[in-house]
Amino acid sequence: MISAVAPPHARAALRTRIALLVALLVGEGGLLAARFNAQPLTEQTHAWWALVLGQAGLVMPLVLATATALLLFGGTRLWSDLESAATAAPRRAAWPFAIAHAMGFLAFFRLTATVFEDAGGGAWAAAWVATGVFALAAWTAVALPPEALWRFARRALPLLLAGAAVGALAVAAGQVTVEWWHPLGRSTMWLVYHLVRPFAAEVVYHPEDFVIGTQRFQIVIAPKCSGYQGIGLVSVFLGVYLFAFRQTLRFPQALLLLPIGAVVMWLVNGARIAALIGVGTLISEDVAIGGFHANSGSLLLCVVALGLGWLGHVHPLFARAPARPTTRFVDGPAVAHLAPLVVIAVAAMVTGAASSGGFDVLYGLRVVAAALTLWGCRRAYRDWRLEWSWPAIGIGIVVLVLWLALEPTPAPGAGGALADGLAALSSHGRVAWLVLRVAGAVVTVPIAEELAFRGYLAPRIGPGGPAVGPARLPWIGIAVSSVLFGAMHERVLAGTVAGLLYALAFARRGALGDAILAHATTNALLAAYVLATGSWFLW
Repeated sequence: MISAVAPPHARAALRTRIALLVALLVGEGGLLAARFNAQPLTEQTHAWWALVLGQAGLVMPLVLATATALLLFGGTRLWSDLESAATAAPRRAAWPFAIAHAMGFLAFFRLTATVFEDAGGGAWAAAWVATGVFALAAWTAVALPPEALWRFARRALPLLLAGAAVGALAVAAGQVTVEWWHPLGRSTMWLVYHLVRPFAAEVVYHPEDFVIGTQRFQIVIAPKCSGYQGIGLVSVFLGVYLFAFRQTLRFPQALLLLPIGAVVMWLVNGARIAALIGVGTLISEDVAIGGFHANSGSLLLCVVALGLGWLGHVHPLFARAPARPTTRFVDGPAVAHLAPLVVIAVAAMVTGAASSGGFDVLYGLRVVAAALTLWGCRRAYRDWRLEWSWPAIGIGIVVLVLWLALEPTPAPGAGGALADGLAALSSHGRVAWLVLRVAGAVVTVPIAEELAFRGYLAPRIGPGGPAVGPARLPWIGIAVSSVLFGAMHERVLAGTVAGLLYALAFARRGALGDAILAHATTNALLAAYVLATGSWFLW
């Protein structure tokens, strides 16, 4: 069989699409994990479906372990097969599947609340599973057409099965090593105590009972939290890695990766438990015991395993011919246009899950993440034509007037969560939060949203695609991108009208900078209005 070779621009587009979709899926999974906990469900009912859901906690570690094994041992081969399959498949529009995925995820999120929190019956559980499968299938269809996915699965099946076997072996090794926990459990207690002590006024520390924490939040370090499980997992990964790459690694020096991995996992596990205590003390006990505790260990394991595998490839102590490190993972225009908005969305999921009461105390992390992404892609923004434009300023003012005119009468107590959250902060914390909130509204959000909706999406919907040029945006592209822009906001009509006017600002002289300036003007004036009047519900 002769495999098709994807041209450079097609490979760059595929890398971009896969990277953004994986980031989105990780963010959605993190939101679900932090928001919901299946343990109370198994305690309330003993129906068969509840017992099955109660064992779902083993699924995520197994999936993460399998993914880590595949990336560590066959990442290059898998990517080559993926490129070949995607190149041979016919091209299809992906945005209908993206909309289907968004709708499916929203339904899945709502049904998760019904099943996990309201203890819905078996019919609700079946609907929950169906919507989850639908959302995942739609996500897969955005990443690859079904023909390409089938062709890739056939070619990569042996490697996929081997990765699943190694992942299962690693998880099993982690479960077995849990039984040897007592010596390392005490050393983990000692490590966590010294990590928490500088930041807590009074540490609750009972090593004989493995209890540690603060006056507000204490935990019991269970066997699986002692560190042995992570050491067992990473030892399996590194053992298979050393065997698989024995021809390219330098022995016996490469064997040092095993003790390095054990020490790093012990340190990382201690830092994870200290962070768990910090989350439970400063943010929310539910968030700490729920998603953070359930998934942080598996994610950190993957990071450590992949990091040590990368080190083995690039460091001359371990590799016979060290690979040249590269910082370029994605390329092409799509990443520069879409990555900032995806980063904001993922950061919003994480910070929202880590907050309580409707007040996102960690909002500033969105601004920082978006700013770093924009800075990393700055070379792609040379054609913005970002300059002063009175027509763009005028459009921004018109959007503000329409936005306020279309604002429904606020319900009693609207905006109370934000006001209460600000009141709970110190004076310095309140000022810092408001400064970052205004910076996000005026700088990072307008840039990220205009890049995605007007800079990338609008020119690509309609005849001719992006080749028509920004000054000749197709009306269908303006309409569809504006409706999607409106759907992203709680007020769909006002958001759609705003999207139409920002698109007109862009198309007036083909300068994306005009749309950004108009959007920033609207948000800046709205921020000034909110701060001056205390109308927190507008935020």
